[in-house]
Amino acid sequence: MDITEILLRCRNGDQEAWNMLINDYSKAVYNIALNFFADKDIAADVTQDIFLKIYHNLEKFKEDKNFTAWLFTISRNYCIDYWRKNKKYFLSNQELDEKISGHDQTPEDHSIRESEIVELRKKIAQLEPELRVILILRDIQDLSYQEIAVKFSIPEGTVKSRINRARLKLAQSFIGGGNDF
Repeated sequence: MDITEILLRCRNGDQEAWNMLINDYSKAVYNIALNFFADKDIAADVTQDIFLKIYHNLEKFKEDKNFTAWLFTISRNYCIDYWRKNKKYFLSNQELDEKISGHDQTPEDHSIRESEIVELRKKIAQLEPELRVILILRDIQDLSYQEIAVKFSIPEGTVKSRINRARLKLAQSFIGGGNDF
């Protein structure tokens, strides 16, 4: 069954179609939330909230548009709003730990590395959400510029400029020692 038929059935109150929609897209929505919050429980809660929002706004979706792009836009916007309301609680990123922590280190090296990771996580968490999530997708999850552009329905050039802006802000915060973005 294609997405158009699933959406039509969802609009008509078909619970089976709604379950299919959730099964097909929940992992992608969850990953978007996880990129924002780096906490599995929060990401799961936000994912449920996003699908509730999709349920209430499904009538607004126009069939001639790309459903995946619409879903990702709603997901991203919801995450940004949620993050803004709760930003003081989001200062860690487990994926960052896994990506940049080393294995063959002396205890001293490990301690220094850990403090650097904590500092980097704090600085990444202070980036604007639209810069932070794209930076994480590119530099930590290794998505291509094109994949990110498709995921958020933005031009590839915009992805590149946001990544460059995020990297520049991080570099400036380390050089200047400040946290202001």
